Amino acid sequence: DHEPIFAAGAMLQVTNAFSVLSLLDTIEREGLDVMSAGVALAWATEAFEKGIVTTGETLVPLKFGEVKAYQEAVHHLGAASNDFYRLLGQGTLKAAEHYGGADFACVLGQEMAGYATGEVFFVSQALGLRHSHLDAGGYSFDQKGKEPNVTEAVQFLVQDERARVLLTSMVSCLFARGVYGDQILSDCLRAVGYANLADGLSRVSEGVQSMRWRMRLRTGFDPRSVPIPKRFLEIETWKGRIDGAFLDALKNAYAGAILALAQDDRASEKDPTERT
Repeated sequence: DHEPIFAAGAMLQVTNAFSVLSLLDTIEREGLDVMSAGVALAWATEAFEKGIVTTGETLVPLKFGEVKAYQEAVHHLGAASNDFYRLLGQGTLKAAEHYGGADFACVLGQEMAGYATGEVFFVSQALGLRHSHLDAGGYSFDQKGKEPNVTEAVQFLVQDERARVLLTSMVSCLFARGVYGDQILSDCLRAVGYANLADGLSRVSEGVQSMRWRMRLRTGFDPRSVPIPKRFLEIETWKGRIDGAFLDALKNAYAGAILALAQDDRASEKDPTERT
């Protein structure tokens, strides 16, 4: 899979395929999330190189490309061997807030997935509920090569999320989204007796989208306060350097759209999933 290989490979400058697989195995056996662990160790390595932390914290001299050192560090991360690994295990930004180095923490809400396509994806993952492509295909919008347009990008993120919410609720693989459009989903539901649901797919997906954002805001999430570290402004894509002004404007606009979705009262209407 792309994301785990990115996190245990390119992110840590481990370029030998067998070494990547070995490190993936170590992380999995430790019971850690591969993407978060890889990005966290990349931050720890850079912090070590910059002198922000020493072996007093890392317990092992971290160096990009050194698989053995990373395997040992993974065990420390899983065991929370000291205060440094205990904080790092709570998230890269948690450790960076304590030791410094937040500017180069590759965190977009949570540790980044292996997509560095541009502003729309960065905002999509930073503010989204999940990661990479699961909420919205921000990376695909970046790849279209359109001129920066905040309104158009926000509209895409909201509408694409709504469609993916429906497929996820139907327990469908998102890679099948090109096949299972609204009409096919409606026909399938009608065939097994869910006529009301088949006739109200749009209302259902809007209601679920609203409920999930309301739930997240009730747990304390504030999309307006999510930072995007400066490291992401240093990235150069096929379109050129990241546009910081567009990134900030898009993040603010999408945060506003999320708050509006959470206030939507359509989810309180009569349950359209009732079987008839």
